[in-house]
Amino acid sequence: MSRVYTGEWVVSALLEDRAERFGTEIAVASEQGTLTYDDLVDRAARLAGGLAALGVAPGDRVATMLPTGNGYLAAWHACVWLGAIEVPVNVEYRGPFLEHILRDSGASVLVVHARWLKRLATIELPHIRHLVVTGAADDEDEAQAGAELPPGITVHSFDDVLGHDPVSRRASSDLDPTYIMYTSGTTGRSKGVVHNNRSSFHYLMPFVEGLDLQDDDVCYSMFPLFHQMGRSACTTAALWAGNRVELRSGFSASHFWDDIRACGATWAGYFGAVILFLWQNAPSPRDRDHRLTRAFGSHAAAELIVKWEERFGVTLYEVYGSTEIGLGSGLGPGYPRKLGTMGLPCRQVEVAIVDDHDNPLPPGRVGEAVWRPKEPFAIFQGYWNLPQATLDVFRNLWFHSGDAALLDEDGFFVFKDRIKDTIRRRGENISSFEVEIVVRSQPGVAECAAFALAVPGATTDEEVAIAVVPSPDGGPDPEALFRALCLELPRHAVPRYLRFFDELPKTPTQKVEKFRLRNDGVTPDMVDREALGIFPPRE
Repeated sequence: MSRVYTGEWVVSALLEDRAERFGTEIAVASEQGTLTYDDLVDRAARLAGGLAALGVAPGDRVATMLPTGNGYLAAWHACVWLGAIEVPVNVEYRGPFLEHILRDSGASVLVVHARWLKRLATIELPHIRHLVVTGAADDEDEAQAGAELPPGITVHSFDDVLGHDPVSRRASSDLDPTYIMYTSGTTGRSKGVVHNNRSSFHYLMPFVEGLDLQDDDVCYSMFPLFHQMGRSACTTAALWAGNRVELRSGFSASHFWDDIRACGATWAGYFGAVILFLWQNAPSPRDRDHRLTRAFGSHAAAELIVKWEERFGVTLYEVYGSTEIGLGSGLGPGYPRKLGTMGLPCRQVEVAIVDDHDNPLPPGRVGEAVWRPKEPFAIFQGYWNLPQATLDVFRNLWFHSGDAALLDEDGFFVFKDRIKDTIRRRGENISSFEVEIVVRSQPGVAECAAFALAVPGATTDEEVAIAVVPSPDGGPDPEALFRALCLELPRHAVPRYLRFFDELPKTPTQKVEKFRLRNDGVTPDMVDREALGIFPPRE
């Protein structure tokens, strides 16, 4: 009997079906223990009942700021069960980043780990009425942070809310919204990408089909559940296929293969630096002693792929995707691979490469990759509260990705660069705009620009650099500036390099020419944060 789901395209119906068919089997194993399919549904139904008792109704937004694990699964699926709209929050967010998401989404409830309560005391929370707090604080200051919250916010124990009597699954349409995931802003603040039940499933189907998932497969995910890789590509795809998913809170190059062997994983996701770090491990007679057979991801070094596959016996699939369109290329039933590309477009979408005026370009020519669905609601439904931005990005009825790419003569997709002003570091897309907002707020900064910087000898990731024009009455002390940014920015967004300018290079229309900043590379007058011994806190 096939374990693949064949029911209605509603996430809560998927959960219910899995419990009915495979109830006592282990669905998830994490660092907090195992959960059966019955456990998943029971916890979702109980927490949904608790949220409903707090006044959460279908369509209301519930923000989640939680570490990967069983608590996150309960909160996420409680929203699904109740028909509420989840707002996943990156746990690195703080200050303006965090305030913007909570304000813009209009979430009235935030489910949060105690170690991050302190961040809430320094921002405005105009819509939050209830905090559901799980876990223990790391220090006394964080434990007392709830007392500093604005009036009108009630704090509840996660366990108390989870202890509510279970409620029945709300019947939902495949077009009902399921979550709003905020993606890095480029010309403005981060935008909330709205997905419904149907687009949620379209996101995972290329993985189910392209990886040819079988009944005895086991998924390994080292990605947070507030990212699409952990949420859709791994966890929900595994549930659809009836696979067990092994959730991990992060990646360890030294323990990776031992963990893969112990849990029996057969498929996994990766980001480019993972492939490099595993390659740099000393060769071992046990390099092929595991069940892992295939993995998907992006930005693996092209010159490593064949050698890496031969050494470890794992096929790597380079794929292209985004929060908005889901998986665009690289996986599908029977799709051939072509090294140096990100594969053929997935069957549910169509791609074109266009010039600045949206004219199609011939094979081999670099332009902007634009996408549109070939099936109803195969991609996102728009940006939350931003109708004009939604119209703009769908200019001429194509979704404009902002990515430079080409299609080769065989129709394979080749990613070249990001047209949008985004920096990628440690697997995260960073909005330079939002970094600049925080830098400009610091004493002594008259003007600034954040940009990506390639560092010789580094991994495939970029470093974040900032160019600063000092104020006329005196510029910032580099050490003090870096320490302030460590407190106000997500860890992955804290700049490593600082360079002072009398004035920034600009176009005649006064736009900063960041390509000139990037092209200079690491210059002798740059201040290196790490050389100063300054590192952002891990929590």
